[in-house]
Amino acid sequence: MLIADSSGDGANVDCIFCKPDDPSLNTTLCENELFYARFDNYPANPGHVEVVPKRHVESFFELDEREMLSAYALMREAKNLLDDKHFPEAYTIGINDGKAAGRTIDHLHIHLIPRHQGDVDDPRGGIRRAAPNCDPDAWT
Repeated sequence: MLIADSSGDGANVDCIFCKPDDPSLNTTLCENELFYARFDNYPANPGHVEVVPKRHVESFFELDEREMLSAYALMREAKNLLDDKHFPEAYTIGINDGKAAGRTIDHLHIHLIPRHQGDVDDPRGGIRRAAPNCDPDAWT
């Protein structure tokens, strides 16, 4: 059971994403007023970050317009920083919105994963590979 703190900001004391300033839990790449970008603790590729709202919210669909714009602005800033360090050829951007989608931490986080040719044998289908019955050869 998550217990809200008394600060009034909706943070949960048991949520690692509600503790952006704790370096034992989060390594921050950049931030703005409403979001921060943290390095994933179990990165899919070097430079894998998560864009996280500072307000405790579970679903992407709970964001208001101001938060959506803030998230996008921070994703662009994080991308530019990752471009300069990791020189990716592409990015995978993803959200596991709900437990059935694979969410394991009940606080919204948007994955921004730098990608390179050859980092997987067959990248066709991308995010679709998270769901059953994905056969890129059947799409031709």
